[in-house]
This record gives sequence, C-alpha cells and structure tokens, in this order.
Amino acid sequence: MLNYSLKAEPLNTFLDWFESAKAIEQNAEAMAVSTYDTDKNRPNTRFLLFKGIQNNKIIFYTNYSSPKSMELGKNPEVCLAFYWHESKRQVRIHGKVTKMSLEDSRSYFHSRDRESQLASYISNQSSPIADKLILLEKYKDAQNKFEGKEVPLPPNWGGFLVEPNEYEFFLYGEHRLNDRFLYNFNNDVWTISRLEP
Repeated sequence: MLNYSLKAEPLNTFLDWFESAKAIEQNAEAMAVSTYDTDKNRPNTRFLLFKGIQNNKIIFYTNYSSPKSMELGKNPEVCLAFYWHESKRQVRIHGKVTKMSLEDSRSYFHSRDRESQLASYISNQSSPIADKLILLEKYKDAQNKFEGKEVPLPPNWGGFLVEPNEYEFFLYGEHRLNDRFLYNFNNDVWTISRLEP
C-alpha cells in the first residue's frame, strides 16, 4: 500500500487530515450532519461546525429542541461528512451520539462571544417566525435583560458527543481513480480495508 498518511487509529488519521485542511481550506470545520426522521421516514442533513474531540468522541453543539436533536433522541445513529475541496479529500464518519454533560456544555457556552450566547438564548430553533423584526426585538430584549450580567445557559442548548464506529477516508485521484479506505470497529479493534472508487 502506498503511503496515504493512514494511522492505526482512524481518529489520528482524521485529526492529521483536519489539521492539513485547516491550513488551506476556507472553512475546514464545516461538516454535514445527517440524522433520520422516523416519523416522516426520511433522512435530514444540515451543516454544523466540528468543535473538537472529547474522550475520542467528536463534538458539536446545537439546540436540544431542534429537529436534529428530536431525531437523535429517537435514533442516536448519526453520519458526519467533511468535504475539503482544496485538499481533494473527504471524510465520512458513522457513530452514535450521547449528550454532553451539563457542566461541559455550560463551560463551552460561556466561552463563546456574548452575541452568540444571546442569539442561542432567544432562539427556538426551526420554529416558524413571522418576520426578522420579531427576532431582532427578542435579541434586543435579551441584551437589555442581561446587561451587565452573565447570559445563562439555555436549558435546551448543549453539546453532543459522537462515538464513531466507522470512518471512510476518500482521496480524489486522476481519471476518477480515487482512493478510499474504510475503518470498521469490531471486537474492540479497528480494521482497514481499501474500497474501489
């Protein structure tokens, strides 16, 4: 096998690729997050930001009342995908989610800029709203309410931890002869296989 910077542990491969991508990509942290809506029997995908690693688990933050969180509550299986155009690489990750501890969610929430804290505090994510002015009024009200005070962590906001059980690393090749490597976790061991393009 040629050297594709693959490590025995896929998380190490991912982190190497991510650090390389950060040097040349406009937004290397952007990742597609796919969940499954069991009520409507269809998948849903949206883009969030990769926020690091905790205990070998991938972190993202969101509103716990959002559709994605409701879907993850019924089916904790999630798929993440990173596309790095300049790097000519993709990474796809399957895993199961658990909620981050309240303490860790609160710590991250208060590390964000104050404007983002206020925006998260007022948002009923994905709920219908008549117009933008109502949202701006809610934001201004929150600014006044918490002037000179700490913005409290909303009870419906926090982190998710994704524990991967499968990684796929994809490198674009000439003439569409792409290189793909699949890591599967079975019996506490990661195995690597090459896939056809």
